[in-house]
Amino acid sequence: MTADLAAPVAVAAGEGGHARAPEARRAHSIAVRGLTRTYGAQVILDRIDLDVAPGELLALLGPSGSGKTTLLRLLAGLDAASSGAIHLDGEDAGRLTVQERRVGFVFQSYALFRHMTVFDNIAYGLTVRPRRLRPSRAEIASRVADLLDMMQLPGFGPRYPAQLSGGQRQRVALARALAIEPRVLLLDEPFGALDAKVRKDLRKWLRDIHDRTGLTTVFVTHDQAEAMEVADRVAILNAGRIEQIGPPGRIRERPATDFVRAFLD
Repeated sequence: MTADLAAPVAVAAGEGGHARAPEARRAHSIAVRGLTRTYGAQVILDRIDLDVAPGELLALLGPSGSGKTTLLRLLAGLDAASSGAIHLDGEDAGRLTVQERRVGFVFQSYALFRHMTVFDNIAYGLTVRPRRLRPSRAEIASRVADLLDMMQLPGFGPRYPAQLSGGQRQRVALARALAIEPRVLLLDEPFGALDAKVRKDLRKWLRDIHDRTGLTTVFVTHDQAEAMEVADRVAILNAGRIEQIGPPGRIRERPATDFVRAFLD
């Protein structure tokens, strides 16, 4: 297991009051310029500009149909933009395959392989690599064991998804995303399928995991409390545009538009 996933890293306070990984002082990890996605005459994303610093945790918040998940899928390479550009660590993502983007993606539905054990689910992204890039079996086993410890699921490797609770499945899905050592972590409504108590318990856990790994992270949510509690910054979307972006406290105290004011009421 590499050091950035196996052990905590030193962190400093970010503008939003959360701990921020020290690499956040470097250039942008994600840079989006003029990003547009249309389906026929329907505009899903309308000339989005967005910068995310290394080590930052950004929440995309907004009502259904505002473009949150579409933006996340474009960052991952799971959908193609109609126009505009995405750069990851300075690289033009439009020239990269999904695999070359090195993005970890966690779906709301978990998307675990039901016929595979927890161990095999977590290891999947490593075992399907070309032979020259594939870690040894011992390295894979060590990485999976470290991730199970980090997810507070030691000894769960032999179990199957059907034997897990919803919260445990979500942790396995996150471990699988982290196993490939992504440069960016994307989460689509990560707690949307869980009950309110479990969601609340997992918020702090997700923030702790983020601070330990220092990964640039973008997550989609429709839950205002979740976004305000977990994120360094929140981007509020409406009708395919970013209405306001900033630290949670600033957005609450100084909503920039009538929509933001009404949305937060």
